[in-house]
Amino acid sequence: MVVGLVWEFVVQILSGIVAVFVGIWLALIVERRRREQDAAEKVAEQKTEFDRVFDSILSSVIKNTAESKRILRLLGSPRCPRLLHADLETAVWYASHAQFTHLCQSVDERVIFSQFFDDVRRLQAFVDFRTDFHCDLMTQRRDLAEPDVQQLASDVDKHLAALAEDLRFCGVLLVTDHGKPVHKRLMGIQQVDAVV
Repeated sequence: MVVGLVWEFVVQILSGIVAVFVGIWLALIVERRRREQDAAEKVAEQKTEFDRVFDSILSSVIKNTAESKRILRLLGSPRCPRLLHADLETAVWYASHAQFTHLCQSVDERVIFSQFFDDVRRLQAFVDFRTDFHCDLMTQRRDLAEPDVQQLASDVDKHLAALAEDLRFCGVLLVTDHGKPVHKRLMGIQQVDAVV
């Protein structure tokens, strides 16, 4: 009888210990699955946020590319205004570049988009310089027919055209390489279907 009680006691102790270990093991499995689920949800939220930020930045690239084309057309026309206004846009970049940099996995994408918007800033500064230059000519009552004034104005316009062409080209490349089909359609880029 004592042996039976001891045996029953040992079985209960062992079953209790096994139950505790099984319970801990199951709790660990449940916790790991919950963490994996939370991590997957966080990754999905970050991807959604990145896509939203990326779309707004690409829309700004499209707008700035179109504006650089407009500047090129104006500079190429015989009736180019002396006081040129550029509607270049950098607000979206400055508002969202911290998020973009944080969420973007590709260092190359971070660099090329930063360079693009730096070029936008540079083009805007040179448009402003050209406007100031022509304002100074008008306030000083300089004759635009003077050879040195003509040469200087021509050099300024050539440099401005080069900056605008660089920005236009970079914008087309960015949208071609990183844009979605809707962005490419907005830019007028023809999509070539892959041959299977």
